[in-house]
This record gives sequence, C-alpha cells and structure tokens, in this order.
Amino acid sequence: MKVSELQSILLEELKFLLPDWKFIKSKREFQRSEEGFVWYLHIGCINHLEDFDAVADVAVEFKAGKERLCIVGAELGNIEGRGRLRFPVSNRKAAKSSAFELYEHFNERGLPFLRKYSDPAEVVGTLRNGGAEAMLISPLLKQHQDQINRLSSHYGISL
Repeated sequence: MKVSELQSILLEELKFLLPDWKFIKSKREFQRSEEGFVWYLHIGCINHLEDFDAVADVAVEFKAGKERLCIVGAELGNIEGRGRLRFPVSNRKAAKSSAFELYEHFNERGLPFLRKYSDPAEVVGTLRNGGAEAMLISPLLKQHQDQINRLSSHYGISL
C-alpha cells in the first residue's frame, strides 16, 4: 500500500474520532473555533520508503476579528516531556491503531494544554515567567514581549 493511502486512512480515522472538529485537508489540521480563539490539532507525517510516522502538535490562536494576536502551541510528546512522539504506520491496521493512540494522547495531553492556554492571562503569565514552559509554548524568545504586549493590550491584562 502506498504511503499516501496509509496517510489517508489515518486521517479518515481521526476525522471519525473528532466529529466536532473541522478538517482542513491542505494543511492536515483539525480546527475548532471558539469566541476569540481557534484551537488546532496539526498532523505531520515523517515519510519513509514504505511507511511513515505520524506526529501531532496543538496550538491556540488568539484573534481579534481576522487579525492574529498570538499563537502558542507544542508537540504532544514535548507536552509530556518526552520529546517528539511518533505514531508508526506501516499498514491499514497500524493506521487505525495509531490514529486511536494519537487521539488518546490528544485527549490526555493536548486538550488540557488547549484549555489551559486558551486563557490569555495564563499565556501572559507563562511568557512573563520565562523558562522551559514559556519556551515550550512559544519557542521564539524574541517574540515573547510582543506576544505579552498584544494579549495584555487586547484583553486588558495589567503589565
């Protein structure tokens, strides 16, 4: 079976497991919009000759109308503190099994992350404190102050 067919099976299984999420095929990502922010679950594929490994990251994008104020996110394995988490897919059965395993990790680690960082005050506090957690949610240190300023200004969070 072609790697592209295996990827399609994995994604179809995830679509079934995430019925409340909109799937954007061109970006291999699931989106869920709330008032003022969008949640993302992005699926990446590390291709090999006859199989692939799926990886997943989550993000929260804060918006003011169509303008992006800030986006924070992390790879599921990094949230767990174990580095990149791969879900191997080599055949139809493995595609379905890995989709379910990825979904379980998303529920256990990704959703709590999304809920926690959907609070702009939590994001501002984390970025202000710096350190490993700030780098986890926003690895570009030079952007932290701008993210703090934009969220603080828009949501009235005192500096």
